[in-house]
Amino acid sequence: MKVIVTLTIDGTKETRIEGDTDVFDKLLSYEGSHKRLAAVGFWLKDWRYAGYSGPSHKSRVFCPWTSCLMVEENE
Repeated sequence: MKVIVTLTIDGTKETRIEGDTDVFDKLLSYEGSHKRLAAVGFWLKDWRYAGYSGPSHKSRVFCPWTSCLMVEENE
């Protein structure tokens, strides 16, 4: 599922990134996913900064729930 995540790290600056995640699906399928880890946060793969053009990063980024302000589906 493609999502846009609004994050804040220090409480002052917001960052929006978009990418693919399967944390909201019934089965956690890709490697690195774990049921206990889903309680702490989720992984985004093929991510990039929202609103900017260009290729996606092929790496993964971990988004902890404590830093997420909003998660919305990107269509």
